Amino acid sequence: MERNILRPLMDKIEKIIFPIQSICIYCSVLTVFITVMARELFHISIVWGYEIACFFVIVLLFIGMPVNLHHNTNLRVTALYDIMSEPIRKMLDLLHFVIIVFVLVLMAIGFTDYMSRLGNVVLAASKFPNWLYYGSIGIGIGLSLLEMLTELLDFFVKKDKSSVT
Repeated sequence: MERNILRPLMDKIEKIIFPIQSICIYCSVLTVFITVMARELFHISIVWGYEIACFFVIVLLFIGMPVNLHHNTNLRVTALYDIMSEPIRKMLDLLHFVIIVFVLVLMAIGFTDYMSRLGNVVLAASKFPNWLYYGSIGIGIGLSLLEMLTELLDFFVKKDKSSVT
């Protein structure tokens, strides 16, 4: 295969995801700040503050999953990995890939089951519908599976000898 047709699409999606993540982190912190200040200074309880702050964190984490997978910034212990020989590293990379895909498939199954049972429920304080509140999880899982397919296709793309470092 000469080039991966999915990689340009995933690169464009990544450029969209970063501003979304930035907005979400600031909005989450701002929501918590406003909620705490209202409670401590004015003795006003903002009952929806926690749900809104959690909503922004959910979007931040799950929409950002494919970016972390692409840049391989997910958690792993590198102390032993770094001293392994290249064939063992390749085997561990394959095992790592299989485990991530397996976990993503399990997440997709669980998410689908959860949403089929509780997708129409409304949250207590914010009155957000469940599908809106947790929908970013499904989007993140779907984009992550697309990223893993892209990674798989990257494996079959012929490497240009001049670009190998």
